[in-house]
Amino acid sequence: MPIWNEPATPTIATPHRQTWMKPQTEIRPDDWLCAQCRAFITSERDRFLYNGFSEFEFTNPGGYTFGIITFSRAPGCVVEGTPTLEYTWFAGHTWTICLCRGCALHLGWRYDGQYQFFGLIRRRLIRASTIFN
Repeated sequence: MPIWNEPATPTIATPHRQTWMKPQTEIRPDDWLCAQCRAFITSERDRFLYNGFSEFEFTNPGGYTFGIITFSRAPGCVVEGTPTLEYTWFAGHTWTICLCRGCALHLGWRYDGQYQFFGLIRRRLIRASTIFN
């Protein structure tokens, strides 16, 4: 039977993603925002030093290279998926994908192990100071 004669497939409502963004008056110049939707993600004061560094460059098994910044907190991220050690960039730390709470853009990963921290993709973040000055 042609596809246009098939009965309509019922749709299932999906929960709306709540955009969690500080009001613009609360955004500080040292805040990091999603480059796509400008939602608040984290703050510069939440940078996390892993072995003395907070900026790294890694290449995944698919050949994609990511510049990441590590943060101790990222309240603007939603963690989705099952933690895994497969291809981890930080020995002994599982990783789970992090999405923007506002628009669901893949922003990076949360790492859990000896420490818990976020590795966020630099190119997918923007400093508030570059927008609101």
